Amino acid sequence: MSLWQHLWPPRPRRLERLSDILGAGRDELVTFAGSVEPLEAIHDPVSGELAVAVDYRAAPPHSVVGVAGALSVISRTFHVARQQAIDFLVAEGPHRVLVCVDHGTDLDAFHRDLLTRHGVGLRTERALVRPGDRVCVIGRRLGARLTSPLRDEPYLAVVRAQRFWPLEPPPA
Repeated sequence: MSLWQHLWPPRPRRLERLSDILGAGRDELVTFAGSVEPLEAIHDPVSGELAVAVDYRAAPPHSVVGVAGALSVISRTFHVARQQAIDFLVAEGPHRVLVCVDHGTDLDAFHRDLLTRHGVGLRTERALVRPGDRVCVIGRRLGARLTSPLRDEPYLAVVRAQRFWPLEPPPA
C-alpha cells in the first residue's frame, strides 16, 4: 500500500440499487445495502438464536466487589471479544449478491471453554445479524465465476466483505 493510499484510502463506490453491481469492475471497492438471506446459519452460543454473524464479548466476574459495593458494576479489566460469521446473500427484490466473509472463531467451543473456566458468573454481550435483517456491506467485487452463457447464477456477483453491519429498521 502506498503512502498516498494509506493517507487517503479509496472511497467505495455506492450502489443505489443492487443491480448496479453489474457495472462495477473486478476488484472495485463497492458499498451496498439489502436484506440478509442465509445460505446456512450459525447459532448464538448463549440463546441459540439463528444468525449469519455474531459479535461476542465476555467478561468474567470480578473477584473484588469493593468497599460498600463501590465496584459492583461489571469490571472491564479483563474481557474478550470474538466474531463468527458465514457467507450469506444480500437481496433486494429479485436481485442477490453473494457476500463472502472471514469466518472467525467457533463461538460454541469458545463460550463452553469460558464457562468451564469462569462459571455461571460469566457476563456476555452479543450482537447478531439475523436472517431478514437489513445490512450495509463494504467490500471488493470478485470476478464472476466461470459458467456456461446459458446457465443462470442465483446471484449477480460475489463480493469479499471488508465490513458489514446491520442497519436500523425503518420506523413503523
